[in-house]
Amino acid sequence: QRGVLMVPNEALDDLLQALGRLGLTAKHAKIEPIGETGVTQVRLTTRRPIDKLIEDLGGTIPVEPSYVLFPATHIKGFSARRPMPAPRTAIPRGPLRGRGKNVNIGVVDMGFFDPKEAGHPAWAATGVVLDRKIPLPDPAAIHYSYVGHGNAIVGILKQLAPAATVYTSTLESRPGDTPGGTTDRRLAEAIERLLGRHRIQILVVPFGGSTRLGTMPVTESVLDPHLGSTLVVASAGNDGLDPTMYPAADPDIVGAGAWKRKATDLGWLSKACASVSSPLGALGSLALAEWSNKGIAVQAGAAGVAVPAPFVKGVLKIRPGTQDKPQGVKASNFAGWGLFTGTSFSAAVVAGCVAGAVGGATPPSPEMLGAALVK
Repeated sequence: QRGVLMVPNEALDDLLQALGRLGLTAKHAKIEPIGETGVTQVRLTTRRPIDKLIEDLGGTIPVEPSYVLFPATHIKGFSARRPMPAPRTAIPRGPLRGRGKNVNIGVVDMGFFDPKEAGHPAWAATGVVLDRKIPLPDPAAIHYSYVGHGNAIVGILKQLAPAATVYTSTLESRPGDTPGGTTDRRLAEAIERLLGRHRIQILVVPFGGSTRLGTMPVTESVLDPHLGSTLVVASAGNDGLDPTMYPAADPDIVGAGAWKRKATDLGWLSKACASVSSPLGALGSLALAEWSNKGIAVQAGAAGVAVPAPFVKGVLKIRPGTQDKPQGVKASNFAGWGLFTGTSFSAAVVAGCVAGAVGGATPPSPEMLGAALVK
């Protein structure tokens, strides 16, 4: 985020002194502690690039830029895969019934429209608790490729674990934001609201951002107290390599990569969970897509290409990526379902499969969640 530094509270004085030695005084800085996170935000009114400024500080102060994250629909940077209409043969007749009972799943995303208003199947709207609602996509507008992203995550979860309860938390946005982007601070605030209001066993974070050290200070401070009791599944990212994609790169978080085969080729819906496994132990035809991140950011592989999910009815015009370019806009006729590609949706598949496996008469323990993931 342009012009913003994050620093632990205990290092703030050292940072201000160091900035002073670089010619930046208090008049150049707006200082704001971030709740109970132990992190302070310093917004600088300087034209000096943040990465150069951090380099000039010499690495002696634990300071990071305010990182930006994107929903993992971005294939190779900004060239994203937009939703495509789902052929009838790809639409399941119903969910995997009886799975996910007494499991609470949390989802953070840019926005969620009402599944009932969109005409989603009754089972896809049952047990879905939206923190707020956005309008249905306007058929007269031109949409970015992440349109319906949050609802697709929820729809995938309800196919795999229909008896689970899904709670959402909507990321704050402001005029002038990069389309589809959010910041370390806003992601942390959305997670904090969600975990503070509900007992969440599985948290899906379908966002990621590249960092210097594989971490983001504010989100990390919010997640850390919950990692012993909540299974966090994050998208590994779609840049083909990046090992520093946070939060997937955190060793206590499950990063999800996408198999290169289409979801239907992997047996969607009945066999979707059979193909969830570690990329290190994947056998036969399972291999990660060339654009799926790899390495330490990926602990599990799952379907992530052309995954069916409830969407909208009618024609939508959708850009191929997030950049504001008029060319490449495509109008597609959706009949209530779409096909979604990206590691965001792999994360939903992993979470849904774990929720389905541990659902039962009582809420699952952390040990049950870990055992289900290993299987």
